Amino acid sequence: MTTSGATGEQAGAAEASQPARAVMANPAPWAVTAFGTTSFMIGMYQTGLLNAAGTPIVLPAAFFFGGLVQIIVAIMEFSRGNLFAGAVFGTYGPFWVILGAFDTLYASSVPAAQLSSATSLFLAVFAVITFYLAIASLRTDLVLTVIIWLIFVGLVLLSIGAGASNANITKAGGWVVLVFAVLAWYHAAGDIIESTFGRKVLPFGPPPIK
Repeated sequence: MTTSGATGEQAGAAEASQPARAVMANPAPWAVTAFGTTSFMIGMYQTGLLNAAGTPIVLPAAFFFGGLVQIIVAIMEFSRGNLFAGAVFGTYGPFWVILGAFDTLYASSVPAAQLSSATSLFLAVFAVITFYLAIASLRTDLVLTVIIWLIFVGLVLLSIGAGASNANITKAGGWVVLVFAVLAWYHAAGDIIESTFGRKVLPFGPPPIK
């Protein structure tokens, strides 16, 4: 046996003895769960199904679940090379943090006459971002595409409702929020159940554009 042959065998044995590198689990269902849960909570108040006096319960959820969780997952998705998921969670995570911070810290400093237009602007700019995210989603699955397009519709309705101080339009936007929140739960549940069952249980449908 030559020295070079022995060295090669030793190197091969060393590589074989090293533990396999752990693969990062898909973090997206965690973020989708956080987004859907926080959205459902606020939708219950926007539709008038619950008394608006209870709205402050949404604020801690906005900071720590809808906001922080999605920001963490956005960073994880970028590290996995998933630009679309990173952009989605990196958009809606800060959305919830900003919304919570505004209601908690800054809304009182805005003149009452300007509060509606300020809220409308905030919702409108995120509707613009959601529009091109929705276009990108056309190459994902059908359920996710429907969710993001409904987010766009909901933000548009809520922006118009806030700007016009129209409770009926805001309520309509709230119903859209409830629908996409439930669909988000469905999508997250599908991914999580698949991870334990080892097979697809809840269908998502094909991408609208292949």
